Amino acid sequence: MENNSSITVGGKRFHYIWLRDNCLTQECRHPTSFQKIYDISDLTETPKPLNVELANDELIIEWDENPPHRSIFPISWLMSHAYDESAERGDFHSKIELRKQQEILWDSAWIKEHTPEKYDFHSCDRQDWVNQLYTLGFAVIKNMPLAELDNFISSIGPIHYTEGGRFYTVKSKPGANDISETGYALPPHTDYESYMYASHLLQFLYFVENKATGGESILVDGFRVAQDFQKHHPDYFQILVETPAQFQQFYTEWEYYHRRSRQIIELDPKEQVTGVYFGHSHACNWDIPFDKMEKFYAAYSAFFRYLKSPDYQYCFRSQAGDCLMVQNFRVLHGRTAFDANSGDRHLEVSYVAWDYFTARENFRQFKHLYLS
Repeated sequence: MENNSSITVGGKRFHYIWLRDNCLTQECRHPTSFQKIYDISDLTETPKPLNVELANDELIIEWDENPPHRSIFPISWLMSHAYDESAERGDFHSKIELRKQQEILWDSAWIKEHTPEKYDFHSCDRQDWVNQLYTLGFAVIKNMPLAELDNFISSIGPIHYTEGGRFYTVKSKPGANDISETGYALPPHTDYESYMYASHLLQFLYFVENKATGGESILVDGFRVAQDFQKHHPDYFQILVETPAQFQQFYTEWEYYHRRSRQIIELDPKEQVTGVYFGHSHACNWDIPFDKMEKFYAAYSAFFRYLKSPDYQYCFRSQAGDCLMVQNFRVLHGRTAFDANSGDRHLEVSYVAWDYFTARENFRQFKHLYLS
């Protein structure tokens, strides 16, 4: 079925301007990077076909140009990239969106009924922990040798450098740069993204030793907390969505002072929660208008109480060789207090931009659309 501006293939509509823009020929698209060479903005009129043919599972279009240009689209490629919502979107779109739909927003009751598995480094199927990382926002790989840590993280993406380098060593020590380097309890929080202009991060907390008394790991699903908080405190929820809070990190040793303003709860254009950023030890809130400060603190404190509630916390003991991975923009992490004199507690902490993780998985799923 055709009209002046679009064609229907396999029950899905495609605009001619989209087809011309996405021509797959080497004249229009670089053969190994697959990036566009053809510039659609050079056109002054909507592209028009001289001839359209469906043959051998391909859509062939001769374009009314000088000289005429031929585009050839495999039907399978078109079906994967279909954007016609009225006829259901294509495989490419639906598989990516399905990841969001498959998220399980958990609390402590859900965890008790569905004890999360720890995957053995030597025998686990990669896809198992990948799926859990997508659905629950965290995963644990056990029995990982320290010598394998760098290669494992690098296989996902480039390691994000911090003040401590590619890996940040966390031990209790005098003159600590961060409260994590003490035996104090750490309430649930997110790292870096609250006080730095960093992209969404996948965090790795690798336990080299964990012999100290106390120091149990705590995880909280920020998306679940935000969902329930909105349901029970819609006014407070809106305050945290609309009001930029201020966060800071002061490093004496490295002579850095990070400051950032950002909303604690982040929404996308569809008003779905896409990020929760919180760290009470970093929160300063110095730039909130005077007449809004008290209401902000009422919302802030109520949300903090939710994060500290046992109803939302997954508390467990991490062992040497455990590598805990968390979506740093969704799952907040913390720990109970520990006695630094009772035994060694040593973590190596690292990060990869979450975009690299999703891009790696996208490549595995969709490389057949580009590589023959």
